[in-house]
Amino acid sequence: MFASINGTKIYFDVEGSGYIPAGPKMVKKPVLVAVHGGPGSDHSDFKPWLTPLAEDY
Repeated sequence: MFASINGTKIYFDVEGSGYIPAGPKMVKKPVLVAVHGGPGSDHSDFKPWLTPLAEDY
């Protein structure tokens, strides 16, 4: 997905669901924003470590 922030186009990836079942209701999970270290690489290098976090965030 892309977003425009202050005139700069950025790419972001959404991993997992924003809600988890809690009995008969769905409860919203907290949001985690992870920013990788800089140019020359993309977020795919970090997927093995970040994907498991989608269980809680």
